[in-house]
Amino acid sequence: MQTHRQAATPLIEPPVIAADECRRLRIVARIEAPHLWDSTAARLLDCARRRWQGRPDIADHPALRRWSQIQDSQQRPEQPCLRTLFAAFASGSLVGGDPCADLAAAVMLLASCPAEAVQQADPLNNQYTVRFSVYAYREDDLPLAEDLITTTIHACGTLLARRCTIMHPPARSTAPLVDHPTPDVLVLGNLGSTAAR
Repeated sequence: MQTHRQAATPLIEPPVIAADECRRLRIVARIEAPHLWDSTAARLLDCARRRWQGRPDIADHPALRRWSQIQDSQQRPEQPCLRTLFAAFASGSLVGGDPCADLAAAVMLLASCPAEAVQQADPLNNQYTVRFSVYAYREDDLPLAEDLITTTIHACGTLLARRCTIMHPPARSTAPLVDHPTPDVLVLGNLGSTAAR
């Protein structure tokens, strides 16, 4: 007689992500077939363009509205801006040709997650490395963004590293801003510029 044992519960549970916590996915890849990299990024951007082509409801896209509010409140000002990309697409000024920019734009248009890709050359091996960053809240489609990137990498290179971290929102101070003294090292120059001495 055989007895069935119940599956044991996992010892390590996946982290619970709060609604206000932003995940940052970082991927590093070595591009070994630059011609495939260029064509794959261009094809993905074409797919992304077709998804939104002729749609009058771009401004009502929930992810675009949510990220615009987040970036307007400057909680994450360092992230690539979805609103800028969608505006460039809507005006017809989104041009391709740079595979890093094309792939980042495709991820933003298809997965609605702010993304960037930065290329670093390796002249010794006639190859280069690309570093990706993707930002996502719970409502965003981070798995789709990751799949787009990793599928592209597997077609033309090697995945070197992957790391996903949780970025907690900055603590908000209840004290008025005027109560915080401005450091003496800041010297205001022309409108919109600051210089440290």
